[in-house]
Amino acid sequence: MQELIKALIKAKAEFNPIQKDGTNPHYKRKYATLDAVLDAVTPALGKHGLVIIQTTEIFGGKTVLQTHIFHESGESIASTYPLPEISDSQKLGAALTYARRYAVCAILSVTADEDDDAESPGTPKKAEQPHNNIRPRKDNQQSRVQPTKQAVTPPSINPKDLRVKEVRTLLNYPLDLVKEWLHSRNVTSPSELDSVQIDELVKTMCLAWAGNKFGHPNHAANSYHQHVIDAVLRGVSEIEAIQAWMEGALAQLPELN
Repeated sequence: MQELIKALIKAKAEFNPIQKDGTNPHYKRKYATLDAVLDAVTPALGKHGLVIIQTTEIFGGKTVLQTHIFHESGESIASTYPLPEISDSQKLGAALTYARRYAVCAILSVTADEDDDAESPGTPKKAEQPHNNIRPRKDNQQSRVQPTKQAVTPPSINPKDLRVKEVRTLLNYPLDLVKEWLHSRNVTSPSELDSVQIDELVKTMCLAWAGNKFGHPNHAANSYHQHVIDAVLRGVSEIEAIQAWMEGALAQLPELN
């Protein structure tokens, strides 16, 4: 990894100061968001032929975040960060954002904040115990142990299934066409696909939506790569990138008489 390390050393020397643009609601302290971290490091990484790519994978039955640094020479390094098991999609998204920021800072060896915002979804906060709260027990009072209630956790949605569902819903893409696409790959659900195949399915749905909105199919594909793929590489969420791309495409359509 000689070429990658050389390039990374040069890039780190040119990282911009990381702006602390977020406030931890629990501790009222400033911290750097994922966007702020990526804004500070991406220009220098790109200048020296480096790019960060993050994906979610299933490893040992658990969902993990994979963070890769690729160099134009073909060399790469990677790290793995375990994700909490959360059934609520909104809380899972917040936990994933925190994990992505943490992983980027770790693999680049940069400091974004005091790390007090680790009280993220999936990291329950411990209640403070008051001091001197032990009361003497009367002689005729028997201690009772309350039975622990078993929490019922609803089954979690596989991140790959959730990703395809969110994109399909945004695009209003027919579910039957998704099933046909999956059937052609000899699978029944997106969770059985790898990340590259998921990317292909998302692209297929997006380009189907864009079919009658660009003058030529190549224009749609080029626009998708420029406004969606590149935006995701900069740290924008995929749904936000696709939505912005859709709005831009619709804004360029001639007005209907």
